Amino acid sequence: MAYKHLFFDLDHTIWDFHTNQIITLKQLFDQYKLGRYFRDFDDFFEQYMPVNLGLWHDYQYGRIPKRDVKVGRFYQTFLQAGLDDMNIAEKFADDFVHDNSLQTNVIPHTFEVLDYLKRKKYHLYIITNGFREAQHTKMERSGLTPYFEKTFISEDIGASKPHHRFFEHAIKSVNAKKTESLVIGDSLENDIQGAREFGLDHVYFNPEGTPHQEKVFKEIISLKELMNWL
Repeated sequence: MAYKHLFFDLDHTIWDFHTNQIITLKQLFDQYKLGRYFRDFDDFFEQYMPVNLGLWHDYQYGRIPKRDVKVGRFYQTFLQAGLDDMNIAEKFADDFVHDNSLQTNVIPHTFEVLDYLKRKKYHLYIITNGFREAQHTKMERSGLTPYFEKTFISEDIGASKPHHRFFEHAIKSVNAKKTESLVIGDSLENDIQGAREFGLDHVYFNPEGTPHQEKVFKEIISLKELMNWL
């Protein structure tokens, strides 16, 4: 297949959200003295993650507004530990989005692969459900911005992955044909299912080799594998 347009997810696919998140949350855990409410950071993180994932899922399907994710994930986590203070949750949320976007860790082989793809004259784009105020900063601070011609953010489009309107907007905005386009992402639901249902070839980035039952076009455990066939 002669692809021309490559659509990359950002968080967990090329920008190392997990590592950057841990660094930021540990700093804020100490700054806000959350050890008064949680046994330790691991206790906080174990309670935070399911709350965060559940709210993001609802947000991506339009069931809740952005604020319910941005602030609610921390307020609900704090509440489980006996800290019922919306003001603290709001300040923590703002600090997290700001400080996390300043982190610069990327997924292994990111720049090697992007340099290769640029040399091969592919058109590269970002497709993300992340918050508008953070995504551009992440890319600029990490040195990713120069590689990508456009960044498509769900907030700007008015639809989130996996909704077909998100993919339709991205494809039409760059005058791409479906047969010339490829989606690369780490989420089976948002990236892979969304791309497949819209009729786009796709690459599932599964660095942990997590077992699944989804039918995927291609699957990789390292970004470097893209260089074998693109």
